[in-house]
Amino acid sequence: MENKIFRKNGLVCAMLCATALVSTSVNAQLFDSLKKKAEAAISKTKGSDVTKAKNSPIPSKKPDLGDGPSENLRSFTQCAGLEISNVMVGVVGDYTFKNGFNNEERSGFIKRRKGAVQHGCVLPSIYSREVIHMEVDSKQLQSLGSSWEMQCVKSADPGAGALGDKEPKSEYPYKADYLSGKDVMLHCGHGQENVEACAKGSNSERSTANAERLKKRGKTMLSVHGNTSTLAPANGEKVYCQYYNSDSGKSLFAFEYLRTRN
Repeated sequence: MENKIFRKNGLVCAMLCATALVSTSVNAQLFDSLKKKAEAAISKTKGSDVTKAKNSPIPSKKPDLGDGPSENLRSFTQCAGLEISNVMVGVVGDYTFKNGFNNEERSGFIKRRKGAVQHGCVLPSIYSREVIHMEVDSKQLQSLGSSWEMQCVKSADPGAGALGDKEPKSEYPYKADYLSGKDVMLHCGHGQENVEACAKGSNSERSTANAERLKKRGKTMLSVHGNTSTLAPANGEKVYCQYYNSDSGKSLFAFEYLRTRN
């Protein structure tokens, strides 16, 4: 009787053990399968991240003005042949001058540095908010007529046409008389470096003094300002401009500047 019970219990044990082994094996296989799927998913995610990183746009650097406009850009400009003198680069800002014990403030063309003309009529390159001042012979300028206009193109894509075809004038340097006489003729006692001439009095009086100084030397003052533009990309873009005469097909000067948003 005991043997029968033992055999019966042994059979039950054997069956239960076998079931447990099968269950363990199935669970192990299921675990391995899930593990492989998880590893594959992780690997795919990493690969996707790498792909995204590779395809993500790299922030472009601010364009470098370098040594000036490229030869390709300069080839669009035929110089009119006028001598350009007294070239200076600076900004319009506030300055102070002494009036007895008082320190008074005015605005004008300050932080000036001398500039050179290259390739016949190419002025120094500038950044937004900088100004180029120059002088030319008045009689020679008059002999070329009055059909002058500023033409500007994006340096990276001059074939796209003049900016004035698509943009309002406020977005690019469209004139060559940015500075007034009082900006150039600072009030005496200012202390600004690289400023030889000065005059006393009101803005109007100093403008008159500057006009008389130019007339005495037979010169006409011209100036251009590197405009900022809301249309410029985040890192800015180079713009090439020429002061063009439609009658002769030649330009008085040309320059390149880095146009930024502010």
